Amino acid sequence: MSDVHHSEPILQLLESHGMVTAEQLQEILEEHQRSGKPVREIVTNMEICPQDTLLAMIAETLGTRVVNLPATDIPPDVVHAIPASVARMYMVVPVDKGSNTVTLATCDLMSPGTMDELAFVLSKDIQLVLAREDDIRAHVNQLYGDESSSVSDMLNALESEIEQADKFLELNAVEEDAKGLEEAAGSAPVIRFVNLVLYQAVQDRASDIHFEPFEKEFKIRYRVDGALYEMAPPPKRLALPVISRLKVMSGLNIAERRLPQDGRIQLTIGGRQIDFRVSCLPTQFGESVVLRVLDRGVVSLDLDNLGMPDDILQAVLLEIDKPNGIVVVTGPTGSGKTTTLYSALRRLNTTETKLLTAEDPVEYEIDGIIQVPVNDAIGNTFERVLRAFLRQDPDVLMIGEIRDLTTAHIAVHASLTGHLVFSTLHTNDAAGAITRLIDMEVEPYLISSTMEAVIGQRLVRKVCSNCKTAYAPDDRILERLALTRLDVGDQNFYYGTGCGQCNNTGYKGRKGIYEFLSITDPIRELINQRQPTLVIRSKAIELGMRTLRQDGIKNILDGYTTVEEVLRYT
Repeated sequence: MSDVHHSEPILQLLESHGMVTAEQLQEILEEHQRSGKPVREIVTNMEICPQDTLLAMIAETLGTRVVNLPATDIPPDVVHAIPASVARMYMVVPVDKGSNTVTLATCDLMSPGTMDELAFVLSKDIQLVLAREDDIRAHVNQLYGDESSSVSDMLNALESEIEQADKFLELNAVEEDAKGLEEAAGSAPVIRFVNLVLYQAVQDRASDIHFEPFEKEFKIRYRVDGALYEMAPPPKRLALPVISRLKVMSGLNIAERRLPQDGRIQLTIGGRQIDFRVSCLPTQFGESVVLRVLDRGVVSLDLDNLGMPDDILQAVLLEIDKPNGIVVVTGPTGSGKTTTLYSALRRLNTTETKLLTAEDPVEYEIDGIIQVPVNDAIGNTFERVLRAFLRQDPDVLMIGEIRDLTTAHIAVHASLTGHLVFSTLHTNDAAGAITRLIDMEVEPYLISSTMEAVIGQRLVRKVCSNCKTAYAPDDRILERLALTRLDVGDQNFYYGTGCGQCNNTGYKGRKGIYEFLSITDPIRELINQRQPTLVIRSKAIELGMRTLRQDGIKNILDGYTTVEEVLRYT
């Protein structure tokens, strides 16, 4: 048991003081891996050890003391001894400084690696004292003020540091100089800069970060709520060291610049554990790197929180309680299909049901669900995994995507033998899912006898609640939405004027819009007659289905989103 958590010094500490049982250790580790919460926070939440006792134990181990931050007077020159970005990234507060040392208050046991990195980034010797987490957070916010100024300040400060570090300028002349490259990638300004970019991305709730070298510039873009935003571009000569730094962090071969590579980075940012999936692509002007941010703290896997209209939510709840059948969610990439399916699985995840998923790759890790990553490279294909699944006595299966006749047949077979099957299809609307299966050459009678429901969905950006402004729509807008004055009455539409809270975009966060196609007998008849999508769709509307566009219009009238978003996605 002890080798599982040897990387978690706090757990060793509690174990050596005889304060945890083996079961509790296991439970803490599982919670830590699932939610990404810091071990310290889980220990305090489980009430294994009060926060102050834990701090005292950590202090004793480190041979240091606990300070009461609110009662400590911190002079301005001490506050400025470390940059704001460092205070936020590592969650530390300076409480004292000497000629070449700085004393930092932290709330956690810092790994030797992190301490070295901090000492290096600050180019000072470090001493640690301990303080309560809430006090540290409050002090970081109070002493280092507003977030937004830090990035531009940081870039300006970096500029002058880089001007002084001449070795950057020589780098481009000797592209093949691997040792020089590694040195540049490991220099303090570069480490600080990369940490800052990652920190900022997590603060802005970005889902992806793009590092793109071009002939004359180096671009860094964030994808927030589905749209890309560019940050102030750093100097072109930073491209090589920054990209090399990212490769070092994700364990990739820094000398290999001609082949695509994939890796991952795990970081604690502002006290939360974040995973990044890293993809490296050689281009004409250097390597382009994209990081996928997997922040488990941001995604809420709860059906009630997805923003489904009540009638659709009730219908979905009825479907997922059925003993067998196929429920398909459709929509383009990035429309939140996986989140919807996972929320349904979470709802079914009880001790009485056995749940299995086959995914490429596994996106969210959830306790109690057996999740299998599909890997074609080693022959672990969807087909192979799914055939093995049926011998595992499951109740519910989730298939990442029905991509061909074989996976479709396995889904049908599983449903006919008494399993509930969830999956996704890339089609434009719910009715299109049926014709897509027929195009895959699945027999219509198999579709009509197993399919229970199709959910179509899109993600639209929400109007920022801070700068939301009402306006009266003109006839041209109504015409584009196929609405009449009568439909709207004197109802206002809304848009965001743009403010500090939404990066001047007018949007903050996203929300699903949905259509729900229930496979009832009239629809089954049309499937058996191989009727085209349009016929199935108009029959469904006649039977009461609201289309994505109609749900979108309802969201415009309710003030959640804008006309542009709905027209763009439906």
